[in-house]
Amino acid sequence: MKGREIASIAVMAALLTFASGCIVSESPPSGRGRYEAYYYPDEEVYFYPNVRLYYWLDRGNWNHGPQPPQRYILEERARVKLDLDYEPHTQHSKIRNSYPPGNRDRDRDQDKDRDKDRDRDRGRDR
Repeated sequence: MKGREIASIAVMAALLTFASGCIVSESPPSGRGRYEAYYYPDEEVYFYPNVRLYYWLDRGNWNHGPQPPQRYILEERARVKLDLDYEPHTQHSKIRNSYPPGNRDRDRDQDKDRDKDRDRDRGRDR
């Protein structure tokens, strides 16, 4: 009888050990946030692809829907991909400071100027 009890206890211990290794943590995998979103700095609009919703500010309140209002012109080249542990629109001032409106156009213009200078230095103009 003692042999069976010891065997049962060993099996239970093994099952508990196995089960404890299967608990899923709520924290996201390292290097990846729980919330994936695209931010359009020039329009200050967020798009959450997993739920296919856009978020935008209107008179100080956040609105959301499957499409943003028509007044917003969202260009794929002007968006920033975000992977965060919080919903980005809830920390909008932080995101806005990191990605201020208008920088994309300035960056693009600087790249064009740099390309022109490089081409001129190489003896050819575009």
